[in-house]
Amino acid sequence: MQRERRVEIQWLRAVAACEVVICHSSLLTKHFTSSVPIPAWYQPLSAIGVELFFIVSGYVICMRVGESDGARPFLVARILRLYPMYWIFTCVAVLAYLLNPAWHLNNFTFELLPMAKSFLILPQTGFPILGVGWTLEHEMVFYVFVAVMLLTIGGSNRAKLSLAWLLAGLGAVGAVLGTPPHPLIAGAPGADSTALLSHVFSPFMFAFGLGWLARVLEDGRSSKLWIDVLPFILFAIGALWLAPEWGRLPLLRIAIAALVFAGFLACRGRFADTPLNRLIWQLGDASFSIYLSHWFLLSAGGKLMGHLDPPDWLELPVRIVGVGASIAFGLVVFLLIEKPLDRKLRRRPATLPVAAPVPSAP
Repeated sequence: MQRERRVEIQWLRAVAACEVVICHSSLLTKHFTSSVPIPAWYQPLSAIGVELFFIVSGYVICMRVGESDGARPFLVARILRLYPMYWIFTCVAVLAYLLNPAWHLNNFTFELLPMAKSFLILPQTGFPILGVGWTLEHEMVFYVFVAVMLLTIGGSNRAKLSLAWLLAGLGAVGAVLGTPPHPLIAGAPGADSTALLSHVFSPFMFAFGLGWLARVLEDGRSSKLWIDVLPFILFAIGALWLAPEWGRLPLLRIAIAALVFAGFLACRGRFADTPLNRLIWQLGDASFSIYLSHWFLLSAGGKLMGHLDPPDWLELPVRIVGVGASIAFGLVVFLLIEKPLDRKLRRRPATLPVAAPVPSAP
């Protein structure tokens, strides 16, 4: 697999994780203030870090998949990357429920099938036990498509380009005819469709496809760039033209996230070796732990604030402190749990060269 030192990718991971934490910071204040949790101008773009994560994932996975890679090793590597930490935090969520059943767990019940789907990261119509795990369901569907590509047509540049077109087509169908692409969007037509189809035909496939296509084009092996890009553009235009309002919103969010992504990629090579960039590198590596853990800290902090009942004017300071604490906590989780566990599972060496650190997988 190809590995590169890409500081701008680490910035994107860090920005995406921090934006999601900021979006969820209303958990800290909802028990003591009556102000609007999210400003009206920002509500359509709240948690856009998710779309940014998906684009980065498409890009990095394409960068790491080589022509000689097999489907089975790829899936095993992805499972080892996602499942252990996800299981840990899902178990924490179940334990919290056992200690206090009043703690909200997305209508969680001790039923075998929903619990199995949650732990196996299988598509569901609602939230899994660990609420933020809904995004990992889309990640796993994307990984399956990559594995099928490797199993059938291989990992050549032409095969990768075909997958980019397929992802765009799936995203277009999802935007026009599918179920709501985000669990928080309700009331759209087709909401009773099967969970698997709603994940396969999802506008989020556009996000994975954009990142994937960007890496294919970056390889620069094609002399007919416009032909390679044209099918993707046609799918996007068709989706925007035909989709209902709820289908166009995620496409707009993906487009904005893509502009952020493109902006950071355009700055490649301009990130000097500074203390700030070294910190961002750590935050980028810790982005998965930050994403999985932040809800617990913010929720617990919000319940504490509800008991303390501080004045409304403390809302902003509380949010700032809570967001900073959540990010720091996620970094500690990464250093003490995720990094050693990931190294052990992948049989990595104890140390890595300081001059060429290897970015963690998304």
